[in-house]
Amino acid sequence: MKRLFPLPLISALLATCFAAPAFAEIPMPESCEPRIAGVALATASDAGEAQLACDVDRAAIYEGRANTIFGSAINLLVSVVDLAVSPSGAVYVYAVSEVQGAMILDARSVPADMDQPGSVPVCHLHTLIPDEAAAEISLGLLKAASPDLPGYAERMEVVVNPDGSHRSVLMLDSHDVVSRVQTASGERDFSRHIRQTDDVAKLNELIIGVANVSSGWDCKAP
Repeated sequence: MKRLFPLPLISALLATCFAAPAFAEIPMPESCEPRIAGVALATASDAGEAQLACDVDRAAIYEGRANTIFGSAINLLVSVVDLAVSPSGAVYVYAVSEVQGAMILDARSVPADMDQPGSVPVCHLHTLIPDEAAAEISLGLLKAASPDLPGYAERMEVVVNPDGSHRSVLMLDSHDVVSRVQTASGERDFSRHIRQTDDVAKLNELIIGVANVSSGWDCKAP
């Protein structure tokens, strides 16, 4: 027998739903929409390419916002977008460019949600990358040209068991970092989880690390 809810309860539930605050969703590119079921299952390579396209398009949204607010970097060597939304509601975009033989880092924070941008501090860092870090970045750019490095790295990490053995564990949390690198063999796009440790992830970590230790951030009023 079907159970019917009293009319006052239904009215109360509807009132609660419509009275709840609406949270604006961060726009998702078309490339991130789920594929229609009923077609042949994609191979692991196809799935990786599809996820890379999604991540690259997501990163392009924030990079476009950063370029609109602060202007585009010239002679770009590598662009890194940390897709995680900070507690302040910002997403961080990093650009390394070459200016007169030196490496310059432009790091920018932009609102993740443009429906509610007023409460997000908009910050900019423009700094010379130290020689030692610049040398490591140059080496990272060379390594990024390797065909052995996939564009999209499967979200797995190696965990050491108490007995010293190793096992692979799926990374369930979503903290993606997307980079676009100018290599000797052309431009390449990469997507990595923040906890991954291959050459691309190390390049991302190095660039983000330079920004994190810099005291030259300039933040506008929210």
